[in-house]
Amino acid sequence: MRYRTIDFFKEIAQIPRESGNEVQIAEYLCEFARARNLPYTKDQYNNVIICKRTADVPAVMLQAHMDMVCEKEPNRSMDFSKEPIEIIEENGYLRTNGTTLGADNGIGMAQILNVLDTKEQCNIEAIFTVSEETSMVGAENIDVSSLQGTQMLNLDGFEEHTVLIESAGFWDIVIPMQFARKKIVQENYYQIQLSGLLGGHSGTEIAKNRGNASQLLAELLLQIPELHLSTFLGGTKFNVIPSQAVAIIGTSQDQQQIDRFVSTFGKEKQKLYPTLEFSVTKQEQVEAVLSKEDTQEFLQKIAEFRHGVFYQNAREEVTSSINLGVVDLQEQVLKIGMRSSQKEEAQEVLEYMRSYFTNDHFTFTILSSQPGFATTENAKIVQALKRAYSKIGAKEELVIKSVHVTVETGFFKEKIPNLEVAILSPKILGAHTPKECVSIASVEECDRWLSQVLEDLQNQKAY
Repeated sequence: MRYRTIDFFKEIAQIPRESGNEVQIAEYLCEFARARNLPYTKDQYNNVIICKRTADVPAVMLQAHMDMVCEKEPNRSMDFSKEPIEIIEENGYLRTNGTTLGADNGIGMAQILNVLDTKEQCNIEAIFTVSEETSMVGAENIDVSSLQGTQMLNLDGFEEHTVLIESAGFWDIVIPMQFARKKIVQENYYQIQLSGLLGGHSGTEIAKNRGNASQLLAELLLQIPELHLSTFLGGTKFNVIPSQAVAIIGTSQDQQQIDRFVSTFGKEKQKLYPTLEFSVTKQEQVEAVLSKEDTQEFLQKIAEFRHGVFYQNAREEVTSSINLGVVDLQEQVLKIGMRSSQKEEAQEVLEYMRSYFTNDHFTFTILSSQPGFATTENAKIVQALKRAYSKIGAKEELVIKSVHVTVETGFFKEKIPNLEVAILSPKILGAHTPKECVSIASVEECDRWLSQVLEDLQNQKAY
């Protein structure tokens, strides 16, 4: 088989595809199918299904999502709705210049297109969904009634030499806030900005102690006496660990005193987070602020919230966690992403948050949720992957594991109860951050693995 995955990925990178803006990438997929005379459908959500039924063999589903997380470095100018992703090849990796790369899940899409583009005889049902990184509305609403397969290979992982057979469910928690502002004349107003944390994916990086910018900034502000808070903004998404936060405060302290508080706090926290940075800027008088009492309550709620790992299993894999993703005092809302693969743990974590945010200033709300999935290690699809891996000459030992991320396959499992699901992928680092990159060699190896397992599954050699 000729492997064109990297070529297809470079084409995909030219097309805007932030979550909710998938019209152009959906049309690209439809044109791909038309050019090869492959039957396809596109629904009202812009989900696309392309079939290649050139052999009388069992159908295998291949699945990936079209959208990408669009993050950039603070000094990087980038309009993700119009501009292409700049791809740089360096030291065996594909990366970009100060933005997310979109290898999650553009590489998975490209791998599927590579399979559809070959002349191999096969029965493939390729499923491309929208808005996986946000609401998963595509997978939740896609019609699978025309599909024949009972085995699905999802290409939305990050780890090479790995088969993922279990994923966590995800809960989108929204906490509306009600804090009144009033005019208070203060001597001094300052903007304090925290930046430089590593941030990252709230599933794969949640156990790496990367810090939460909103919580660290709240912790700092709690040390400044006689404080009135005007604005506070940290984080960008439910599923991204906040790497920066900013606040505007009113206080009787002069700038020298504020600088001293920030410097002392910064030096202490840099022992844990060496890339942490702060800046202080004098501001004009603001229109309104929170009272000192409300300021204290708000900051304490943010600083003391149990962001991070809640539970782990005996293998020290994370089973339940919380990501305090967005703190926006101007819009009066908190956005929290919760993950769990265990039903009892999930209820405990939800009850903790419900209790924590039950008072006059906060309202606990579950906006939406997405299911996880589980496949047993002795399932036919897992055994086929193991045998195929042994055939391609990979040097590393194969790992079979669960993962603390949420993928769309849970919805497919709900729609098709007898579906077997497994996830494979090349090596992707720094997903959801501007440092995202993908190993070229691992893409090539994963392509060989995918090709071999499809051949085995459809010829029933693995059974």
